Amino acid sequence: MKKTIQLLLVILTFTVSANAQEIDESKNFIYKTDGSILYGKNLEYQTPMFKKNYFNLDSLTIKSKDVKFYKSGVDFFGNIQGSRGSFARRTIKGKVNYYVLTSNYNNAVPINNMGGIGLGGTSTTQNYYYNSGFNSLKIANYENLSVDLQRNPKSIVYLKKHHNAKKKRTIAYVLGGIAMVAGILTSAKKTGETTNSFNPNTGTFETTDVTELRPVNLAIGLAGFGTVVATMISSKKKKQYIQKAIEVYNEN
Repeated sequence: MKKTIQLLLVILTFTVSANAQEIDESKNFIYKTDGSILYGKNLEYQTPMFKKNYFNLDSLTIKSKDVKFYKSGVDFFGNIQGSRGSFARRTIKGKVNYYVLTSNYNNAVPINNMGGIGLGGTSTTQNYYYNSGFNSLKIANYENLSVDLQRNPKSIVYLKKHHNAKKKRTIAYVLGGIAMVAGILTSAKKTGETTNSFNPNTGTFETTDVTELRPVNLAIGLAGFGTVVATMISSKKKKQYIQKAIEVYNEN
């Protein structure tokens, strides 16, 4: 009973209303979905494989779904609504905050001719969000930001660059993909001649068609492949326009 009372005192001591005072971001804390704040020294985010994610804040355990923001060490994180408690890291702090959510996935690859599946390389994806103050995070896209940053003409210029780059990227992917597939598939032409060769696997002679390489078609296919790769690289610049729009907005 005595320990229970002491724990309640600790909670009452370190729980404050976000509206009652400024939040001390020099300390580790959890900002709950009900607007209350819990400060503590040791904060750990636990992601067990077969259980729901949760936080350990000193002697307290808090469910991940009850946490809207948290700060641990120098890093600040915001909850991505509807993503089962995933938290994006804040990379820009200001009137408008900018967040990045990095996710890693294991690629499945076949390991035998019987349908077995194994784990191949790891793929990484990044998604971007923003907010103001301690409001819920929004997806950092042209549609949302063009409304929230409309008071700053310079920010809108960068957002339009992002929007135009996105449209050009889509067109480049489509045209480059068509050229790559069509060029490679038509790069070999049948001559109408055949040849006989011995197949050691079957122990018989087999007749195969003779083909010749079409350099022009192959070049078209390779050009399409190059367009797709170049577009993937240039897409990084498209993301930078979003970040720059937020940075410019925060300067004024």
